[in-house]
Amino acid sequence: MPTNFLFKEDGAVTIRVRILRRENNENHELLSMRRYITGLHISKKDWETYKGLKTQNARESYLRKNPEFAESIYKLDEIRKRIDEYGLNLSKENFNDILHSVLHAKEIEEMRKNQEAAERKKLEREEAARRKKQMTLSKFIDQYIKDIKEEKRTTLQYGRSYSRGSKFNTANALGHFKEFMEDTGIVYDFQDVDLDCYSKYKTWLMNRDISTVKFKDTERNYKNSRKIPKGEELHYSDNTIGRFIKQLKAVLRAAESRGYPVNPAYKSIEFKGQVQDIDAIYLTKAELEAMEAVKLNKEEDGKNLELARDIFMIGVWLAQRVSDYNNLKPENIKVIDNGGTPITYVSIHQQKTGRLVEIPCNAKIRAILDKYPKGLPHLSDEKINTYIKRIGRMAKINELIEVKESRGGKVYKNYYKKCDLICTHTARRTGATLMYLDGIPIYDIMKVTGHRSVATLEKYIRADKLEVAQKLVLKYDYFK
Repeated sequence: MPTNFLFKEDGAVTIRVRILRRENNENHELLSMRRYITGLHISKKDWETYKGLKTQNARESYLRKNPEFAESIYKLDEIRKRIDEYGLNLSKENFNDILHSVLHAKEIEEMRKNQEAAERKKLEREEAARRKKQMTLSKFIDQYIKDIKEEKRTTLQYGRSYSRGSKFNTANALGHFKEFMEDTGIVYDFQDVDLDCYSKYKTWLMNRDISTVKFKDTERNYKNSRKIPKGEELHYSDNTIGRFIKQLKAVLRAAESRGYPVNPAYKSIEFKGQVQDIDAIYLTKAELEAMEAVKLNKEEDGKNLELARDIFMIGVWLAQRVSDYNNLKPENIKVIDNGGTPITYVSIHQQKTGRLVEIPCNAKIRAILDKYPKGLPHLSDEKINTYIKRIGRMAKINELIEVKESRGGKVYKNYYKKCDLICTHTARRTGATLMYLDGIPIYDIMKVTGHRSVATLEKYIRADKLEVAQKLVLKYDYFK
């Protein structure tokens, strides 16, 4: 199968290919093709000089000195080589493809590179878009907080919407984990939150001196809650750290329930925050009577102080959470006829649990409710806490209470006047404790408070050992 190149005076090159088959001592032409090779010019002088060289070394040297001529010769050799590879199977289509691929090799290669580059960019864009859409722990935390604020997510335990305070506390707690990642430079995803991560996060929280921290969100300024002596560090309490870790576990649980690859380490008994119950006080009947006896005048802002006291006392005798006793409406007050004797009771669907509790009103509750025929006015929790402490001071509830608190891995012992520890939740603890000391059975107390387990209720009963002993002596002959 001869392949011949013809060179004209003007440098044009043509190619002729003949495919022959020899039969009976005769050559039979199967295919004959002739083409003008566009874009390829070889001067007659260069060709004759090149062909006149006797050795291969001389020819290679000539090609090195004449690169344009050399490129043309290399293309012709490549064309001949590819045609020979086809042999008798060469067709016109193959022939045209060979000429095109060799003569336009640079353009074809450049086009191939451009296509590959375009494809790479496309894949990079798709990967970037995929990563953008792919859920990460950090994104899940942001979405979790957003859903709570927009009331698209309810509490896991009770299936209720989060209260305003819970919304803030959740965002605040989870914000710390994101700050931990920023501060340490380690980005944790779902599967990365193991016991090592827990240990590092807890250590980071324990060692953080929040007296020097400038929080991005002014609402998260813990320094407002206590005075810090100059030069003294302030660390998170174990209880605060425990709440932060509890919220992180809640997020991991929610992510796992949605099929994300969460590391199961968060279920370990080691993965938890230590919580101490430091809000241990309750008020005795004598202390309540002292608070009720405090005379209020206009100079002492009597109106708001009186309202705060009334709301607090309602909380004591109902033994409910502030979210329930600070929001009583006329429709919560029910009256039934018991054989000619009217019985007044309060009917509440607890905001946190959704449970219905119905509590008989004693004389003290009825007297307070009679003052507000249109319903008990609402007062912010912060104001109630401020005013009820002031009333406690005016009532001289000055017993010193020892409070132990762990911060930054150290246990601190402080003494506070009891009046300065009174808060809205003291009412619920006081109510549960006084019912217990009056001899009301535990299960009846649970019906009032809405607790479903004795263990949980026991945390609210704050009677000291002497009071319990007195209760046993009065109730049981065994101790007499």
